[in-house]
Amino acid sequence: MDKFERKLDQAARAAWMSYVGGITQDEIAQQLGVSRPGVQRLLALARQEGLVKVRVDHPVSSCMALASAIRECYGLDYCDVVPADTDAPDATAYYIAVAGAERVSRLVMRSEPLTLSLGTGRAVRATVEAMSRHDRPQHRFVSLVGNVARDGSSNRYDGVMVLADKTGGERFLLPTPVVADTIDEKNAMHRQRLFQAIMEVVKQAETAFIGVGRIDRQATLYQDHFIDESDLDELLRLEAVGELLGWPMNRDGEIIDCSITRRVTSLPLEMLQHQPIVAIAGGLEKGPALLAALRGGWLKGLVTDETAARYITESA
Repeated sequence: MDKFERKLDQAARAAWMSYVGGITQDEIAQQLGVSRPGVQRLLALARQEGLVKVRVDHPVSSCMALASAIRECYGLDYCDVVPADTDAPDATAYYIAVAGAERVSRLVMRSEPLTLSLGTGRAVRATVEAMSRHDRPQHRFVSLVGNVARDGSSNRYDGVMVLADKTGGERFLLPTPVVADTIDEKNAMHRQRLFQAIMEVVKQAETAFIGVGRIDRQATLYQDHFIDESDLDELLRLEAVGELLGWPMNRDGEIIDCSITRRVTSLPLEMLQHQPIVAIAGGLEKGPALLAALRGGWLKGLVTDETAARYITESA
């Protein structure tokens, strides 16, 4: 038994004592010979690795009503809405991740070979982190977004590596910045054999799970140095409200033609319409971007929270 397996075994013991036995964290710490913060870390690991399964038999009626309204209004295959905890945004983010993990796991659990494409973002990364480990070396996972920022740093919210590690599947990363410095640079990247090979894998994907970015001063594209301040100012001037895979949208979900879109290295969204695109995102600040993605008809599935869902239904 290696070090990780021993840690996982200890996490399972802590989870059993806490959730089944009803033992306090202080008592668990004493029995396992660890500190109280150590118990908390073990319980977090148990949740992260999918050792703890939670089932609530009474549906949250307001969430179900919102999900049904969004699904019917925008012709989605499915819409999952989780409860929002306004006093604990981190808890709501975890609920979204668990719901997203359930959707991804339904595909990953299959025995036949699967190719799955992933966008980036906190919600996507949290989703794959919330999944259990499954031995599925026959699967392939490919990134839809470049994983390099302008300063050379890597994209810390790419989930392909995590999902591949949890399944033993093949991983394909897009070794480009989200937005190239020039159109010539973008064209040169697209002509590279490696880029072409990865794009062929993307085209074979069955489903795409992506994040949805906001466009404002807190935009991930800007905060993580994928675009600079002049790029952000241009997007704000053109009334962009969100982005999918780096492609900026207006409030109606139309891709904005500007200097940024001419330098985005991601595959055009139109070329992904053969595979269902599922967005995983929540929070009031993501409401306008999610609504734009729905209005544009880009999505076939949505995993979100009550706050964003209410914004969408009230603004429809």
